[in-house]
Amino acid sequence: MKNDSSQHQMVASQEEIQTELEKRGWAISALSEAAAALARANSTELLIQEVCEAIASQGPYVLAWVGRAEDDTFKTVKVMGAAGAAAGYIKNIVVSWSEAEQTGRGPAGSSIRNNKTSVVVDGEIDPGFIAWRERAKEFGIRSAIGCPIPDGVSGIPFGVLLAYSKIPNTFGASEVQLFESLAKEIGFGLRSIERQHKLDDQIHEKELTQERLSTALRSTIEAMSKTMEWRDPYTAGHQKRVASISMAIARKLGWENERIQALYMAAMVHDIGKMAVPSEILTKPSRLNDIEMQLVQGHVEAGYQILKDIPFPWPIAEMVHQHHERLDGSGYPNGLKGDEICEEARVLAVADTIEAMATHRPYRPAKGLAAALDEIRIEAGTQLDAKVVDAAFKLLDGENELQKIIDTQ
Repeated sequence: MKNDSSQHQMVASQEEIQTELEKRGWAISALSEAAAALARANSTELLIQEVCEAIASQGPYVLAWVGRAEDDTFKTVKVMGAAGAAAGYIKNIVVSWSEAEQTGRGPAGSSIRNNKTSVVVDGEIDPGFIAWRERAKEFGIRSAIGCPIPDGVSGIPFGVLLAYSKIPNTFGASEVQLFESLAKEIGFGLRSIERQHKLDDQIHEKELTQERLSTALRSTIEAMSKTMEWRDPYTAGHQKRVASISMAIARKLGWENERIQALYMAAMVHDIGKMAVPSEILTKPSRLNDIEMQLVQGHVEAGYQILKDIPFPWPIAEMVHQHHERLDGSGYPNGLKGDEICEEARVLAVADTIEAMATHRPYRPAKGLAAALDEIRIEAGTQLDAKVVDAAFKLLDGENELQKIIDTQ
């Protein structure tokens, strides 16, 4: 009976983690699509419309709109653009950001008035959403988020970015962080267009926008990596160390910074598919049997399925999918050979091998860096890319960067 209860709790925990990953995936997808819209928009109308469309095209998001805070008697929130299956929800809508108005207590009015994010966890029970409850039911809306768009001058926001979901509790802490970042970037974009900066200023502003959005994306990837490590404390820090080794190798190979950053993100989630592997197998203090090994090997396919629909600027999902492939076709899941394996996956394969052998595992003590390097030298040219292995050995020169990474806990 106790085992049944423990198993039920483990399944429930895995389901909760999967739900959180899905929510984060929707938000990351919206952020990625919106980043592209911000980069190409050359008018206020186009910027707002394309950002709304980018959000509304993801997961359970049924509506996204941007409202401007008018300084009139009624303190109107004027709709500037909207998209989504529930767009009819805001047709002829009357919204205020005044404290005195009933229509100012929803996420739009509250966000502008208080200059902070307002989240409706469940519209059917949230007391601040009572004025909109029946209307929301007609359009299948259950939860919402409103983030203030700064105007860059006064303390009063320019307006508000809103997103609505058909399921409750869609917007947790990670999703709030992403939508707040997006709202700030909309503010930057709008000000850039309205002031009609010179061409070089516009290019610089968009580069800064992309950099900030990339930072937010990187932070979210790191959060996803930590979620994995909560389930497997024996390999805590594994993905981080593999990422550091991969970046160091890529620098020795002379890769450009953007490509190195893409490799870093792939490395940080290369084992995310282990979410689908039972914890007792991941932490088993002895060698795995054939069935257990098959379950573990299935993590690359599971990782690919988690990541493949997120529109990253780079093929992150494919890098993760191929990191256990080998040049001679002996790897998995598809037995790819030679140039069929992308270069990023070849770097991950070497970095993963070094880290795994050099550090502790539940079923054996650490073999050390020297043994790990002996192993990759043996496999160079047959299973592992010889150029990548040579680059890894160059990390031993000078201050021995490789050892420093391995020693990092």
